[in-house]
Amino acid sequence: MLVFLIHGVATQDAGYGDQFKKKVKENLSKKNVDSPIFYSSFWGHAFKSKTDELFNWVRADVKNLSDKCKELKGSEWDIYRHQGAREDFIAKFFGDFLTYLNSNTGASIREEILIQFQKFIKSHPEDKEIAIVSHSLGTLVLWDLLFAKDLPENDPAHEFRKFFNSSSSSLKLRGLVTMGSPLLFMRLHQNIDFSAIDDFVEKSSKSLTWLNIIHASDLIAYPLGNAIKHDKADKFLFTDQFLWMHANGAESGALRFGQPHAGMALGMADAHAGYWSNDVVADLMALLVSGDYVPTKRVHTGWQSYRDDLPKK
Repeated sequence: MLVFLIHGVATQDAGYGDQFKKKVKENLSKKNVDSPIFYSSFWGHAFKSKTDELFNWVRADVKNLSDKCKELKGSEWDIYRHQGAREDFIAKFFGDFLTYLNSNTGASIREEILIQFQKFIKSHPEDKEIAIVSHSLGTLVLWDLLFAKDLPENDPAHEFRKFFNSSSSSLKLRGLVTMGSPLLFMRLHQNIDFSAIDDFVEKSSKSLTWLNIIHASDLIAYPLGNAIKHDKADKFLFTDQFLWMHANGAESGALRFGQPHAGMALGMADAHAGYWSNDVVADLMALLVSGDYVPTKRVHTGWQSYRDDLPKK
């Protein structure tokens, strides 16, 4: 079996999935199940220079102000506060999102992923099953590659879909895993109709399981179950899986002391970025790979509680 990973925003290293792969392999080894072959696709380098350029301008503007006002010299960090947070999370997060939403650069990113996917599949012709795991903005990229209906005829997504709906291809899409997904929110911007998945399943003549994972503190992640029911999509198995846990000790401490807003601020970045290293996510992925993940309903909600940070009663 093959597993193809698609990363999300603010990812500058192709090793983003290394912990995830290790944990899944360890889990499967305990069950005496063969590990799949993983491939971490990477497109984060493609447009990094754009956000770098923006913040070079910002730093220059702050420096110009301190140069003009000598009493501000040495206080550049306070003139324009939280510069590191703005660049490391906010700018890169929204920068990557806005970059992808541009029709030309979005198509370029899909083409980059298509090329890597083609090489991966051709390198393992004996493997006929694949699961695709995506995170954050990568879940929107995945949606466009497989299901979006309003893309131009020359978009790379159509070539990507041939791996699953062409009579000349025997590749089976075993499952989809989305983590920290903003797909529900993105319905406000573009035509995301979950009935498109039914059309995909009918063309591929194969079953499909989709697992959507949401961390309790991740402000970017949205459950999708009722939106899927609303769109009357019912030809695949779907689960919203909630991770009911704190993102870090700082969030946990703030919440215990009755500071929910501070807890939100302290936990949201780690919650969104932490899926690839989360033990429960790896456990769920191992269940999907081994065939032991069997939802009891076509569309339902599950949750896992690992609250080891709370006092034992």
